[in-house]
Amino acid sequence: MEIITIGDELITGELLNTNAVFMANALTDRGHQVISITATGDDEWQIQDAFLKARDRVESILVSGGLGPSKNDRTVSSAAKALGLRLVMNKELLEALRERFLQKGLEMTPAHEKLAYLPHPSEILSNPQGIAPGIVIRHRGKLFFLLPEVPLELNQIFREKVLPLLEKEQGENTCFRIRTLKVFGLSEAAIADRLQEIEPKNFSASLANLPRYPENHIKITVQGPIPGEVEANLLHMETLVREKMEDYIFAKNHETLEEIVGHLLRGHQYTLSVAESCTGGLVAHRLTQVPGSSDYFERGIVAYSNQAKMALLGVPKSVLEKYGAVSAPVAEKMAEGVRMSSQTTLGVSITGIAGPGGGSEGKPVGTVFIALASPNSTVSKKYRFEGDREQIKVASAHTAIDWIRRYCLDQLPRSK
Repeated sequence: MEIITIGDELITGELLNTNAVFMANALTDRGHQVISITATGDDEWQIQDAFLKARDRVESILVSGGLGPSKNDRTVSSAAKALGLRLVMNKELLEALRERFLQKGLEMTPAHEKLAYLPHPSEILSNPQGIAPGIVIRHRGKLFFLLPEVPLELNQIFREKVLPLLEKEQGENTCFRIRTLKVFGLSEAAIADRLQEIEPKNFSASLANLPRYPENHIKITVQGPIPGEVEANLLHMETLVREKMEDYIFAKNHETLEEIVGHLLRGHQYTLSVAESCTGGLVAHRLTQVPGSSDYFERGIVAYSNQAKMALLGVPKSVLEKYGAVSAPVAEKMAEGVRMSSQTTLGVSITGIAGPGGGSEGKPVGTVFIALASPNSTVSKKYRFEGDREQIKVASAHTAIDWIRRYCLDQLPRSK
């Protein structure tokens, strides 16, 4: 398969190519092989060239962008010219467009009638979220999917229409199963070393180690003609990988660390509060991205200055003066303070130096202390994270959230 994304804004760097990323991930997850991703501008000849080259390489081509009513939207006309098809007015689509505009209380201009001209023959993929429909063209045994560029619209059409049609066309000759296991706390090299004794070929499988900072993902792909055997091989492979990775695997497929932590907190009936300094509220933001997080998350406090640490968290001035804001004793007092003020089961804190300035010989940039206060004890640990300011903040927040997971599973590291 090949993905073509169209728009001047993509090739000038004004807009990130999120549609290509979304489609490639979704296709790969379903066992489809994407061999090329092409981005082209709005020039008619460039679009036609991209269509013709893709047609010669692959069986299915997925295209996003250029379906609108403006003069710069040339995807449909370019597709018709490249494939030698006529553009024909679809009267049913035209009436549907008029009805859509009427329902929304908007004026339909002559320019919008352009949306009703489709390559003949072609099929319409309805667009519940927008105006321009998706289009399917079958040409000399090849499939072309033309999809709108608005991500919300493309995502729905892709999941509800395109993927089922692709799977139907693919038939039942080959069965694919993919499982992604998410790892945190091991380097890419350490993961590769642990996996080197596994022989994926024995299970008609392949293993890929994919860095996804600050995580690493292990993708298991299994294929074969018999679904039952494929499922069994996938289970064997997953079991082998989990044995090698031990407790460093925290989630699978599309699960996130904060979702896993939410399930664990809810299951234990624990409540949580967070005190942050160098991460500036990133931990609280991530935890509250999970629907229903109010069941367990009580509050987050960003205590950036020493004054805030004293006033909001009760950190003694003497502790700050003796050890400094970036220290284990201060991290512990922060965790204890937020836990006591909010009356939660757990209190978690972060204090550190995210950089690029502020470091010293004794406490270089990347020095971070994380603490967790529970009903029985308070533990803390010193870390030295590498990278720029954003990477240090992300790694700190991720580590703190992983501490909560490990506490719920009785895997919390000892105080250092």
